[in-house]
Amino acid sequence: MTEWEQGVIYRISPKNKKQIVMKNIYYKSDNYDQKLIHDEAFRHGWIEVEGDEMSYYLDDTYNPVKGIDVWVFPSVNHEILDGVADDFSFSKNVSREEQAKLKPLILERGIEVIEEMGWEFEDTEVWFFGELHIVKQ
Repeated sequence: MTEWEQGVIYRISPKNKKQIVMKNIYYKSDNYDQKLIHDEAFRHGWIEVEGDEMSYYLDDTYNPVKGIDVWVFPSVNHEILDGVADDFSFSKNVSREEQAKLKPLILERGIEVIEEMGWEFEDTEVWFFGELHIVKQ
């Protein structure tokens, strides 16, 4: 992979288009184990990081098929551009009745409607997949 240097800023991006997925994760306020995940796919994007600790986050074990959550990197800047698709999914412990109630509401009014229905925002992950382009800045 890359020999990370102390004090150097690197820009990391997927080499191909549509290799970025932003996951917004929500949980049911009365049952934390129930999750709803809103996935948004993007054409382009990058994250800039300091090389100081990057060997802990990104090394030769990177798997382009599994990807990596770059939101955990110690970043200094980022840009995610040109959303192309979105979808949502539920954890297996969300009842079919709850899913059947939420799906049409989300499609009609957007993902924000779930907060009116007892769901709360938990976390965001940004995943890069495929071969990565890493450049010193």
